[in-house]
Amino acid sequence: MLEGEAEAPSNIAIVKYWGKRGDPKLNLPLNDSFSISLDALKVKTRVTFDKLLMKDEVIINGKKLPEDKTVEYAGRVLNKLREMSGTKIYAKVESYSNFPESAGLASSAAGIAALTLASAKALGLSLDTKELSIIARMGSGSACRSVFGGFVIWHAGTSDKGDDSFCESMFPYDHWEELIDIIPIFSEEKKQVSSRQGMKLTATSSALLKCRLDFVNSTFTDVIESVKNRNPQRFFQLTIRHSNSMHAVMLDSFPPLIYLNSFSLDVIRAFGDGNIAGYTFDAGPNPHIFTLRKNLNVVKETLEKLGAKKIIISGISPGPRLDGF
Repeated sequence: MLEGEAEAPSNIAIVKYWGKRGDPKLNLPLNDSFSISLDALKVKTRVTFDKLLMKDEVIINGKKLPEDKTVEYAGRVLNKLREMSGTKIYAKVESYSNFPESAGLASSAAGIAALTLASAKALGLSLDTKELSIIARMGSGSACRSVFGGFVIWHAGTSDKGDDSFCESMFPYDHWEELIDIIPIFSEEKKQVSSRQGMKLTATSSALLKCRLDFVNSTFTDVIESVKNRNPQRFFQLTIRHSNSMHAVMLDSFPPLIYLNSFSLDVIRAFGDGNIAGYTFDAGPNPHIFTLRKNLNVVKETLEKLGAKKIIISGISPGPRLDGF
């Protein structure tokens, strides 16, 4: 048997991608993205390649993943790494996360990143982080960002093969130590339309998508500069605008994609000016709210008044570990 273990962090995109190009199995985005890795939400994974196995198995928090999901996500990564190592042995994947169940906090990114790192270790592959991010991307687009800590750029690339669509670290985790992410949990309902399905719908039906891509391209450098200079108000405002931009094209899709709820709208009203905090929503109703440590209590009190059931406080992660257990 060959065994490897790893732990990988969640990440949240500030400049988001919504929509893909080319071969859907390669998860190639329409635009560059910029994300932050989080130290409060993580996945630990053990991968065991065993000659006695007849197929790949994935167990997440004690529950076995259906075979179709195993093939579609983990299977792509495992097949690529088997090809690179010259082996045909199937694997058992055991993952454990500390994510609230059904909260829409994208645990798959951390899970696929941990799977990629643990599998490469088990198979004795010496791969650099660029190569690892490319492989992780095949399992789940945003997983390529969780191969890194700190502040991360995902280059969209232009090649149909995907060899130039990879991630790299832009700033280390301690670049902006005062910045924190406050994650209130308002709803634990499972979303009705998956991100993959939603992206396909938007790409084929939204008339606003081109405008959004123009906005992303014209403001991308501004976002990087706001982090480089540790300019909180500029960063908060751009974070809000990029979140709103993505949800605008979701709503403009047909039929419309609505991932936000009444609690989400309350958060938008409360923090929409970007003075002390900046919200960002993925494809779900629970926001990530970035602020400075000195504003923590004020933001928490507001979220509690709005009805948050639970509040997670996260700093910025230094990155994955290869000894997850």
